[in-house]
Amino acid sequence: MRRQTSQGFTLVELMVTISVLLVLATLAVPQMGPFLQRQRLKNATMDMASSVIFARSEAIKRNSNVYVVASGTDWSRGWTVSSAATVTAASTIRAQSALDGLQISEGGGNTSFNFGGDGRMSGTGMSFTLQPTVTAQGQQPLCVAVGATGRVQTTKGACS
Repeated sequence: MRRQTSQGFTLVELMVTISVLLVLATLAVPQMGPFLQRQRLKNATMDMASSVIFARSEAIKRNSNVYVVASGTDWSRGWTVSSAATVTAASTIRAQSALDGLQISEGGGNTSFNFGGDGRMSGTGMSFTLQPTVTAQGQQPLCVAVGATGRVQTTKGACS
């Protein structure tokens, strides 16, 4: 008669495997915090840059002024792309909600800017520094600079 061997895991093997996975998970999870913070900052930078590019293209398409206006007096609360300097529901083209855990500051303290029908910004340009409200060690702010011609550039470090 043949002896039949069982296949599969024993309870002890399963418990050892789960224990090893738990140890590895506890080592990896604390490293996720700074990673997620960096990703949130990069996403916010891309949101700001894409809103500026969108506002410029809308101004050219409509051949009229299009405004980017901070929500309240703070860019960190979000912003609105609008067809009028005073934002109303009817003039809103696109709105960006508040970005939690991030601080956005504009170098000149401006709370709005606009593009004319030719795609040029009225004024000399603007720059926005984006950084987490609680900065992890080694975390650099990011800069979104908008030139008078409407060119958007993102760089590491605070805006100068």
